Formats: sequence, structure tokens, C-alpha cells
Amino acid sequence: MAFSYLEKKAFKNGFKIIAGVDEAGRGCERIDAEVLTNNGWKFYYDITFKDKVLSYTNDNYIKWQKIERIIGKDFKGHLIELKNRGINIVVTPDHYFTVIRRVFKRDKKDSNKLKLINYKVRKKRKRVIDLSDNDFIPRGGKWKGISKKYFKLLKIDKNVDQFIDIKLWISFMGLFLSEGSVSYYKKKGMYRIHIAQSRDSSTDNYRKIYQLLKKLPFKFSQSKIGFSCYNKQLYIYLKKFGKCYDKFIPKNIKELSPDLLNIFIKWMILGDGTCYTGENRKEVCVYYTVSNKLKDDFEEILLKAGWTYHTNIRLPRDSFIKGKLIKKENQVPCFEIRLRRNNKAHVKSLHKKMLFYKGKVFCLQLPQHHNFYVRRNGTGYFTGNSLAGPVAAAVVCCHSEAKSRRILRSFASLRMTSIKDSKQLSLKQREEIFERIIQEPEIKWKVSFVWPKVIDRINILQATKLAWKRCLKKLDSQPDFLFIDGNQEIERLKIEQQAVIKGDQKIFLVSLASIIAKVSRDRLMQRLDKKHPGYEFAQHKGYGTKLHIKNLKKFGPCEIHRKSFRPICKI
Repeated sequence: MAFSYLEKKAFKNGFKIIAGVDEAGRGCERIDAEVLTNNGWKFYYDITFKDKVLSYTNDNYIKWQKIERIIGKDFKGHLIELKNRGINIVVTPDHYFTVIRRVFKRDKKDSNKLKLINYKVRKKRKRVIDLSDNDFIPRGGKWKGISKKYFKLLKIDKNVDQFIDIKLWISFMGLFLSEGSVSYYKKKGMYRIHIAQSRDSSTDNYRKIYQLLKKLPFKFSQSKIGFSCYNKQLYIYLKKFGKCYDKFIPKNIKELSPDLLNIFIKWMILGDGTCYTGENRKEVCVYYTVSNKLKDDFEEILLKAGWTYHTNIRLPRDSFIKGKLIKKENQVPCFEIRLRRNNKAHVKSLHKKMLFYKGKVFCLQLPQHHNFYVRRNGTGYFTGNSLAGPVAAAVVCCHSEAKSRRILRSFASLRMTSIKDSKQLSLKQREEIFERIIQEPEIKWKVSFVWPKVIDRINILQATKLAWKRCLKKLDSQPDFLFIDGNQEIERLKIEQQAVIKGDQKIFLVSLASIIAKVSRDRLMQRLDKKHPGYEFAQHKGYGTKLHIKNLKKFGPCEIHRKSFRPICKI
């Protein structure tokens, strides 16, 4: 246990009073990430409270949930990038993730060897800077969806409603969205549905398509270039899905169960994709489309069907079709979507890098599960979200290097190798260190709280900085130098300062500030428990546990609850 190199350097540079501040952090995503909503992929500035986002649950399922708050703020500092060929994460250092761990069991039949049997969601989320090599970040989960037996095609004119077997219908829809088109000949009053497929193809796709169309309650005629049907009822339904450049998947198909979605995916790939055996002897499937909307919808159904994906853009180039030159100027980019089964990212395989960034970052506040699905650079993952709660901040000062050595000797009796971030210590350890701090005359410290009404009025970042400023104002002697946990400095402050990422684990004074803030807040919640009996604040400390929500439903919110928190609004 000792002062860090940075603290010693500050003393040597002539600063007589140095200090450290800390508080509870809130993480964010860089603005270039798109969020998957029930109304399609959206950048954060396009998201509304009418949208729902896809979350990864504690039992490994994925489901839609409402948005409580949309957070956007300015950022200047270093972001953390975790990247490999299959994933690209860029977040602030205090960003939290839902983390999966491996579950092993000894096999008595095989010499009592440890064998992997499952994956389980960790009870506590982790900050990106605290992720270990054995952690996994979820990229996909199990989707329940809707199971149906029939699809109802509404009647047109004298036709009757058609009830078509759902497996047969989604097979046809997958084929149509890949290879189909519709046209209307006004002079002849003729409605035409065409499925393009060459009879001379070296594959047996033509035969498979013929067998499928023969089972439908519509008459398709054959030709060398495909199959045609002249049915107004079918034409009216299919024409809304547009031409090749703006096709999309209907919402009623996107909400189906995984087994039905996999049938749909199979026929889409048969029409406009390919499957082959890769180098590792596993089947590799790729889908191609020129429709941006169809690409977005296809990625969504892959996720729900238990797949992940990686999408690349194939730029146009000169090519020959049946001996005819097609110049790249007359072509459009094509999306290449490669199907994958790796629905979790192993942190050990990710390359970590610091990126300087100045601009907007965003996050979404959700009522439960506290994660949502985003994509960047053609692939996606489940990222964490900000949690509601009051801000508690603390500042700790030391007046000289000589006094700092006496402080270290005082703490040496605690028999700890280091004073750590408060979240890494037990309740007993935090209380023991806190008592030693208040007994040490060489340490000057102050605590400040920002209450829910203020947090609701200003954003969480500004509330944090306000708490820091209040702490500093309470000090009898202002410090000459200030260490801050994270990468945000305090604006318009006439004190030289340095933001240190993971400062609560690197800087001794910041670690003490972290412990003081945590203990002070916990003690405050114990006092508020007596003032507001029934909520059991002393037990859950005001966090969104099941016990807290249960008491909220029973007694309703009190004056210290955040009124902007959606479950409280509902209650």
C-alpha cells in the first residue's frame, strides 16, 4: 500500500495540497452505434419513447422492453475499443456490460474431468475496464416468438379468404423476397407474380422451387427463366413489399418462433444466397441483397433465429452476364451477410485499444435487464445501460509528502496490501477504512449528495460534476492539484487537475474518496429507512432490487424516489 507515482510526482512538482474525488460512474456508447428497436434499426437521436429495444435476460432469452430515458451528452477523452474480426465495441471506460460465465461440472464417467455444461449470466454487471479474460459478452439469445399453424390471405373481389399452412407460406415468402417480382399490365388487366430461376442452373434449385409452388393454392406456369402466376389476390398482398432495391420483411414474419424463422431463412438463401463447406468442415451460408431495408430485417430475424452475422458491402465492379458487359457505374452496392453461430464474444479474444474522442455519446435507461442490442461495422452485441439513482461524491486531501508517509503508516495496521475501489471491498472492510480515515488528522475530506429532483432536471454527468464542485467548496483549504476518477475534468475550475481512468484503483486518494462516498451513501440510506419505514432502504440501499420494487408497488413512491423513473411513474 503506497501513494502512486502520479501522486508522488505532484508533490515533487511543488503542489502542497493534492486531492482525489470519486463518485458512481455512468457509461455510454459512441454515437455511431445503431440500436435495434421493434420499429427497425435507429441511431439514438431517432429513437422515441414509443420504441422498444431488445434486451438479454438473466435466463439467456431475448425480449422487447420499453425505454425509460434517452441520454445523450458531450464527451471529450479516451474511449475503450474491444475488437476482433467478429465484433467492434467502442464505449466510455465506466460503461457496464451484462457478463456471461462458463459453468463446469465434473464427469464421473470420464475420470472426474471438468467439462463445460452451460453458460450463466453473472449476478453483477462489470465495467468494461474490469472485464477479465474468462468473461463473455452476449451477442445473441433465445427468442420465444409466436407459433402459428396457418396464414390468412384476405379475399379480393369474388375470391374467398385463403388459409395456407404457415410453413408453406413462409417458405414461399422467403423465396419471393429473394427472387420474386410483381407487375401489372393495364391494357390486358393482367396481374403477374414471377419467381426468377433458370432451368439450366447446375443446382437442383429449380426442382425444389417447382415442388414448393405446386403445393400452394395458386397455379404457377413454368418457363426456362422461372415461374409465373396470374392471381389478383396474391398480387395485391405481395406488391406492397416493393421492388428489388426497397424490399423488406413483413413484421408478422419477424415476430415468429425460431423454428419458423429458420425455414424462412433457408428459402431466402436458396433464392439469393449460397451454402458451402468451409475449411473447418462446417457449413458456411451467405445471403446477398441490394435492399438496405431487407438487409436490416434479415439481420434481425437471424438474431431471433439463434444466429449472429457479419455484414460486408461488395462494391460494384465491371462484370459480364451472358457475354454482355455490365459497367460498375450502372450497378449498386450489394450487401453480403455471412451467418455465424457464435452468440457470445470471449473477452480474451478481443484486442483492447484506447481511442481519443470528442463528440456525443449516448445511453438508454431501461426498467430491467439493463442492456440493449446495438450494431457497429456490420455486427452487433448487447451493451449495458445507465441505472437510475442518486449521486454521492467525496473529496480527500493530503497537505504534504511528509504527512502522506505518516498516513501510510497509519493505514498499515489494517493489514491490507492495497486500498482498493469501494466496490471491490466488503462492507466490513469499507467500514474499517472509513473509521480510520475520520480518525486521521492529516486527512481532510468532505462529502456531497445530489438528490433525485436535481438529477431529473439536469443530466447525470452534470449532476456528478455538481457533486464534485460542492465537495471542493466545503473544504477549508482548496487543493493545488486534483485527481479525478475517469476521463472527465471539471470545467471552469481554477485548480490544476488530471483525470485518471480506473483512478479508484490506481490513485490512493481517489480510492479513499470512493470508499467515503460509498459508506456515506449507505449510512444515509439507513437513516432514511427510519424516516420512511416500509421501503427497507437499509437493506437494498435504494437500488432497483426486487424487494425495492415490491415495496414500491405496496406503498407507492415517497419524496426521495426519482419521479422520472418509469416504474415509479406507472405506480
